[in-house]
Amino acid sequence: MLILIRLITVPLIALCCLVLAGRVWIQGFHELQVHLDELNVPDGSTASEVLMHLAPNFSSHERAIVFLIYPKYAHLQQGNYAFGAGATVIGALNKIHHGEALLERLTVPEGITAKELFVRIAKHNALSGDVRFESSRWNGLAIDWPSHEGAFLAETYLWQQVLSRDALLKKAHMALTVALNQAWETADPVVTVLLKSPYELLILASIVEKETALDHERPRIAGVFLERLKQKMRLQTDPTVIYGLGDRFNGNLTRNNLRELTAYNTYRIDRLPPTPIALVGPKALMAVSKPKFTGDLYFVADGTGGHVFSSTLAEHNANVRKYQLKR
Repeated sequence: MLILIRLITVPLIALCCLVLAGRVWIQGFHELQVHLDELNVPDGSTASEVLMHLAPNFSSHERAIVFLIYPKYAHLQQGNYAFGAGATVIGALNKIHHGEALLERLTVPEGITAKELFVRIAKHNALSGDVRFESSRWNGLAIDWPSHEGAFLAETYLWQQVLSRDALLKKAHMALTVALNQAWETADPVVTVLLKSPYELLILASIVEKETALDHERPRIAGVFLERLKQKMRLQTDPTVIYGLGDRFNGNLTRNNLRELTAYNTYRIDRLPPTPIALVGPKALMAVSKPKFTGDLYFVADGTGGHVFSSTLAEHNANVRKYQLKR
């Protein structure tokens, strides 16, 4: 009988000790803190690899025990994760399991060039990979697009998962295509008569974008340019001249610049330049799609960020003297 009691008691004591040791280990695991501020979880990462970064002192056996006890944490989501002071390993695993990654963002300002966008993307630390070019042409540009210029929508882009530079450009290119098609499909009928295609709408929108940053002025300025096209007048807009000068422009637009014949000098060419001159936002597209016709053919900057409009050359010259020449 004594032997039987011993045979039962010893294993029971051993089991209790094992359970107690397990509880202590689990308690210690729950209190174990993460000693890093951020962790990037790339696509294809295994749960064991992630836990190895969070708890570098854990053996492979201990990592296996964690996922045996908490199997749901074996299913993780890629992204860049941030951990505050005192964050625990179990809390970090829970955050990664639920995909609570950092919200990254890139704002593409209205009116910048595609070249400037490529520079911004190259410098953005939250994006991976390189922008792929072939013969100076971005690989993701739709085959029927003649130029990078205007091919990306000026907008704020948000993402949580790890994103490549090419993938972000594709998002911006697709966003522009969708917004442009919508603007064309809902355009005032007179717009689709005066402009030959959605691409021409985009070209004019880029000019409007460079002429004003005021939302309420965009439809009126679009109306001025469309009225000029209707009357077969040249657009005569400085931003196109500046774009055509490229790196030669030093900040001072001269009479010689205005006389120089380039594909973008709207003082010398009829109709529109061959490509957009900047990236546009949705508001510029809709301004050209739904212009405001007032009979005006001219406008001049008033020195406060806005413009003064006129319907005759005499009125325009008087406004130039008043607001530009200060006479």
